[in-house]
Amino acid sequence: MKPNKGLAILFLSATLTLLLSVAVFAQRDIYLPSAVPAFNQAYQGQNGYWGSCNMGTNGCGDTLATDGCLITSFAMVLDYYNVSLSVPRESSCTDTARTGMDPGILNDWLKTHGGYGKCASDIGSCCLEWTHLPPQVSVTQYVNHSKTGIDSTAERTIDRSLAQGYPVISGVHWGSHCHGSMTQTEDCHWVVITGKKGATYTIIDPYNRDKTDPSGVNTTLDHGTFGAYTIDRYVVVAGIVPSSRLANLHFSISFSPSGLSKAGVNQVRLLTVTGAEPDVQMLLYVRVIDPGGNVSYAYYRSATDTNLHYMQAKRSLYPAPRSFSDGTFVVNSGSTAGEERGTWTWEVWAEDAAHPGKPYGYNISAYTISSSAVQPQTGIAIAVALAIFVAGLVYVSILIRSGT
Repeated sequence: MKPNKGLAILFLSATLTLLLSVAVFAQRDIYLPSAVPAFNQAYQGQNGYWGSCNMGTNGCGDTLATDGCLITSFAMVLDYYNVSLSVPRESSCTDTARTGMDPGILNDWLKTHGGYGKCASDIGSCCLEWTHLPPQVSVTQYVNHSKTGIDSTAERTIDRSLAQGYPVISGVHWGSHCHGSMTQTEDCHWVVITGKKGATYTIIDPYNRDKTDPSGVNTTLDHGTFGAYTIDRYVVVAGIVPSSRLANLHFSISFSPSGLSKAGVNQVRLLTVTGAEPDVQMLLYVRVIDPGGNVSYAYYRSATDTNLHYMQAKRSLYPAPRSFSDGTFVVNSGSTAGEERGTWTWEVWAEDAAHPGKPYGYNISAYTISSSAVQPQTGIAIAVALAIFVAGLVYVSILIRSGT
């Protein structure tokens, strides 16, 4: 019987799809080691307001609320690097001596340190002098050459910078013009890129429409305050990266068979934590994907519960934040007997209880329940997918040589 070329091509297509799916699923999110403080350029609250402060020198008519997105973005990044500046009373917009970091302090400091220069068309000196920023940071400017998305060079540069712990300040546009009246089509607004989540970037938008809120908007590049943003210029801001007390956290997941029974394969699932500091409170998450692709979160109902339960909504493993010692044994579920046959995937990470939403110590592993044996896996089954792909290539090659 001659081999069926159509089936071979279908087989090869399926393996390619599997590989692409594995690559997408295996994509790692990127997060800075510590949270970037968020400031709202338009803030005009009663205490510590800055939105109505004038920017620049020599008669510049701009204010932080209307034009201070870049200054506010730099204030966030400087605060992330723990840069503190002092402004005397006579130089302060608030008419009080101030020390620390926020958009008002940075604006006042730049005014007395040559931080503003002439713009092409504005009256006065309203434009940031990049070389006159506080010396604790260095900046490198780049250009994204894609008008509708992000080019591969820009993506690699931004991803590498974030992985090194460096925030990226980006000029963006979101349409054919800015603010409904301007003809400018690039660098309409400035935001801080803080991480990568799936196919998009997490950002802090310095413009919050609520002027009573001093905080900027934590969102993503495709859901900015003014719409879906496209990167134009972007600036890598390097400094001494702050360390997180969860930065060295690591989880190891293992699945070891403990024998067979009539009910199925018994397996011990182990989860241990290393690099933990015993006085740091964290939320621990275990996300489980069953053979049918259904996602749920494993949890204990109480601190003394020894049986795992599952629910679709995000829920931490323990009912309240807790700390761990280095090498702590976390989970020991003694049997997988009766579970559905196929591959089960476990993802585990921790979040700082004081700043939830950012994962630390992320790890992923999987195990397969078959009728006779357990097949432990580390990570997603990339090696298996590659083997199938190679087999498909060999099969197609044989068909071509046979002339069918």
